[in-house]
This record gives sequence, C-alpha cells and structure tokens, in this order.
Amino acid sequence: MTGYTPPGTTATTTAGTTAGTAAQPATPTQGGLQVDIGVSSKLTVDDNFQLQPSSAGTSTIWDNTLTFGLSNVTGVQDLTVNGSGVFRYGDIPGRSLSGFEDPNLRFRYRLDGVNSQLTLTGRYRHVDREFLDPFQIEQEETNAGAFYSGGGTMTIRNAGMSYVTGLNDPLTFTLSLSHDEKDYDAAALAANARLFDTKNDDVNATVALKVSPVTSLRFNAGYAHYTAEDTPQTDRTTTDYSIGVVQDINPVLLLDARLGVTEVETDTLTGTTQRDGVTGAVTLTQTLANGTAFLAVDSTVNQNGARETFRFGRNLQLPLGTFSGSLGATHAPSGNTYAVAALAYSRQLKSSNVSVSLNRAVNTNNSSEDVLDTRLTVAYGYDINNNSRLNFSVNWGRSESAGIGAAPTIERTTLRAAYTHDLTQDWALTGGVLLRHRSDSSAPGDAQSNSVFVTLGRTFSFRP
Repeated sequence: MTGYTPPGTTATTTAGTTAGTAAQPATPTQGGLQVDIGVSSKLTVDDNFQLQPSSAGTSTIWDNTLTFGLSNVTGVQDLTVNGSGVFRYGDIPGRSLSGFEDPNLRFRYRLDGVNSQLTLTGRYRHVDREFLDPFQIEQEETNAGAFYSGGGTMTIRNAGMSYVTGLNDPLTFTLSLSHDEKDYDAAALAANARLFDTKNDDVNATVALKVSPVTSLRFNAGYAHYTAEDTPQTDRTTTDYSIGVVQDINPVLLLDARLGVTEVETDTLTGTTQRDGVTGAVTLTQTLANGTAFLAVDSTVNQNGARETFRFGRNLQLPLGTFSGSLGATHAPSGNTYAVAALAYSRQLKSSNVSVSLNRAVNTNNSSEDVLDTRLTVAYGYDINNNSRLNFSVNWGRSESAGIGAAPTIERTTLRAAYTHDLTQDWALTGGVLLRHRSDSSAPGDAQSNSVFVTLGRTFSFRP
C-alpha cells in the first residue's frame, strides 16, 4: 500500500558484515560489466549462542562465506545481481551443522526508454533464525519478528515491478506491483507461537499532472491483499484512493499535500470486520543555505483504526559529515500518544569516523498488534595506521506494546569490538568480541552471550 514517509525518517542499517549477507558492491565508476567476489572464513566460539536464559553449553561455529556481485551498466539499462552462501560447520548444544547454509540472492534490473522507465526486482533468502542478527537485517525481516526467540528456518521470497511512462510529459503514469512471502519451517513454528507464514500482494497506480511550472496534481489508487496462516486464518483486503498537490509556494518553500480514503476488510474464522476513514498528509519543506527544514502531519488507517503523526525535522550538510533528524508524536488507535523520532548523524575525521542512528516509531505487526519500536546504533572507527584499524559498535533495541494487542516487551543489546589488520593488499585479518543480551517479558529470565571471533577474508573486482 502507499504510505507517507516524512523526510529524514528512513531507517538506517548498522555498520558491519555478517556471514550470509549478500555482497553489496559499489556502483561501477564506469559502464560495462563488472564482477565482485568476496571470500571469508570465520571461526566463532560462543558460550550461549542460542541466547537462552540458561546456557546449554559452548558452541563452536566455522563459517566459510562466498559473496558475489554482477553488474552491467549501459546508457539505457542497469542490471545488478548480488548473492551469497555459507559453508557452515558448527557444534551447537543439541545439534551439529555441516553443509551449505543461508542462500541469499537479490536481483534488480532497470530499463530506461525515451519517455519511460521499467524496474524489476527480486529477492530470495533461506536462513536459520538463530543466525539472524536483528540489527543487521532489512526492514522486511524486522517485520517478520526478528526479535522473537527460537530456532528453525525462515524463507523470504519477493518480487516487484514498477513502470513509469510520460517522464518528460505533463502527464505521467506509474504502475507498481509487488509480491512478498515469508515461510517458516515446522521447527520455527513449534519454537515460537507468534510466528506464522504470510503473503502480501500490492498494486498501486499513480497519475501525476503538471498543470503549471509550480503546481502538480497527483491521483493515486492502491490495493493490498494479505493472508496469514495464523490461528484465525486472517485474510485482509485494503484499498485506498487519494488526490494530492505539490506546490512551489516560493523558490525555497514547497508544499506537498494529499487527501484520501482507506477501506480495510478483514476475514477470519470468527467473522468479518471492516474499517474505513479519511487519510491525508501535509508537508512543508523549506530550503536553507546548508540543508532543509520540514514540518509534516499525516493520518493513516489500518485494521486497528486511525493513526495520526506530527513531525518536524532538519537535514544538514556539515563540513565533515551529515545530519538528518526529526522529532514528533504519534496518536495511536488505542488513544495513547507516543514520542517518535528519527536521527542519522555521521562525521569523518582524519583518522576516525563516528555514526549515530536512532529510529522510534509505532507500527502494526503481523498479529495486528500496535508496537512501539525503538532502535539505537552508535559506531566508531579508528585508523591506527595504513594497515590496522579498530571498530566499536553498540546496538540497542526495544519492542513494546502500543496499546492494541498483547505484544511482549523485548529488549536486545549487542556490543562489538574488533581489530582489523591488512595482511596484504587483498587479505585482511579481523578478530574481536561480541556481547549480546536479551530480555523478554514473555519468557523467564534474561539471556546473556559472550563470544570471540576471528575472520580472514578478501574481496576483489574485475571486468571480463
């Protein structure tokens, strides 16, 4: 479904590399075919790898990871394929691992026409949930309950298509289609009752009309179909329609507003429920000498009711870094009001760098529970010399109920310290420690894990 995201509220992923994460090669500096290959071997010893309140014993895991990236850029098309896999050998209390794990494949293709653009995307991942780091995964996996405990495997499949025509005309038409599936094996479903298979299909169509050099109109229609293999066998259909305007009030002040209606129909084994209401958003953006400032208000409707959010924020281009941030409040369907925020700050010095990111927002999970989700990341890197560097990071997250449903309160903390030394121009050796902590209101006792790791790896690129 279409949704409004105020400027400066994009979630920030944390720094770091996890075995099984697909290679993300840099955009080629010139056109043509480029191949990026990465290999690494990582040995980890963890005193509570399964992160249980009472450790069952020490685990030893040896991951041999291969990542690859293929890109082909021409004047009219852009093809990118990224993938990874892990040859894993592990001795974990209660089980042992041996073989190929965590296949991860991503595809993106863009074709530019004279007056149009076609974009195709695809994704596949089959992963052991015990090897998921909730701070190094993508939003699609976060929504799938990455904070929840338990093992088993999760499989993600999604595909998307977007077509835009009339790019150079006063009238522009955009059509977007997407399909997403998340499936869990029997072990995952047995380990945590809050997990279940889901499917999402979305269709969105937008017509934009430029009526003058400073005014554009926008008409949007959206359809979403969601099904879940949960206890009530949820089958939900959401439709929305809206009309919007983008107006240059003056050369440095921009108005973006829309007004619409949303209808939600949910079928379960116990009957059918319906929600509907007026939706809208208004954003004022002021261009300043060193960035922008904005004020945003929006109202949305989902299966739980109406949610209103107010934000104000600032984006800055600093001499040695960047800053973007916003503060605001969300009025949830429960009647409660919650503070929300988004922050991304980075600073690059001569021999060090620091980054801070914060995201706090109210969302609705797959169990139709409103959840207040908070994520904080602080990372620091220091170059000792041309061949050695230190990296430190702290990740903290909290997920709690926002008034509707009985979502548990879960906290996760990860502290990582690593030292990297370049053995040659191509090979690097990294060693460090990782401390993890989890508390869950639905489980007895907190869980603590301490581990040490050493990694030998290299990456290289070539053009056939």
